[in-house]
Amino acid sequence: MVKPSLADLRAFVTVGELQSFAAAARALHLSQPALSRRISHLEDLLGVRLFDRTTRSVELTLLGRRFLGQIRGLVEDLDRSVLSLRDAAELEAGDVTIGCVLSTVHHFLPPVIRAFRAQHPRVLVRIIEEGADEVLASVKQGEADLALNYIGMQDPEVEFTPLLKEPYVLACPAGHPLAKRRSVGWEELAAHPLARVSQASRNRLFIDQALAELPPLPRPICEVRHVSTLIGLVEDGLGIAVVPQLTLPRTSASVVGVRLEKPAIGRTLGIIRRSGRSLSPAAAAFAQVLTRASRGALKSIRGR
Repeated sequence: MVKPSLADLRAFVTVGELQSFAAAARALHLSQPALSRRISHLEDLLGVRLFDRTTRSVELTLLGRRFLGQIRGLVEDLDRSVLSLRDAAELEAGDVTIGCVLSTVHHFLPPVIRAFRAQHPRVLVRIIEEGADEVLASVKQGEADLALNYIGMQDPEVEFTPLLKEPYVLACPAGHPLAKRRSVGWEELAAHPLARVSQASRNRLFIDQALAELPPLPRPICEVRHVSTLIGLVEDGLGIAVVPQLTLPRTSASVVGVRLEKPAIGRTLGIIRRSGRSLSPAAAAFAQVLTRASRGALKSIRGR
């Protein structure tokens, strides 16, 4: 059975609402003969007369009125869906969900969101801020369109695009004896109260693996789960801590970052996305802004 086309149904709804072939033709940007052919084609397919026509008027038949009531909403819903999809493709509407590890949220996302919204103010940005493993899972499960993370390079389910290499540094209060040093060796940390992230943090795993050949670090005065909490402890003068450089406050003068050496260790930040999946226009645009922001962050790292 041949089914009516959307064009035929839209022509019928327009004529039925305007009660005029001439007005409907103008609304649909068609000639009157072309519009008449669509209505005749629809009537032939359905096997019923939808309009009673005279030289001066056009009126819906009883079956035509019933049919109009049944399909008007369907055609309007479909038109709205098409417009919504077009708006999303042109970044005039829609949304994008971004995952981000907690230790980079405050440094990276505010300027990225600001720049993205300046270009696409009607696109909603959703943020999933979690630990590295949770952020990776949000991408693999399709909850996030993409994410900023430092794990996933070896995972076949995601594509990892590196953005920058970020060193770990010593965070200490501005008045601390080590604050004015250009660099500090790991063995020197033993003489000072130390706070660190717990083994629940991927940052701790990276640090422990890199320092496996060195004497163990001193027993800490405090262990926390998130790097942001470490920064707070340092700001309050409770101790020193090893943190990724970009987690240092950008405006606070109370915390200083000092380069750690022998060895110098770091982590690679990158964009992760599901393997073999296309990004939505909004996600692709956000990834571009994030990539540009990483270049500025790289300059910041080199300048410190």
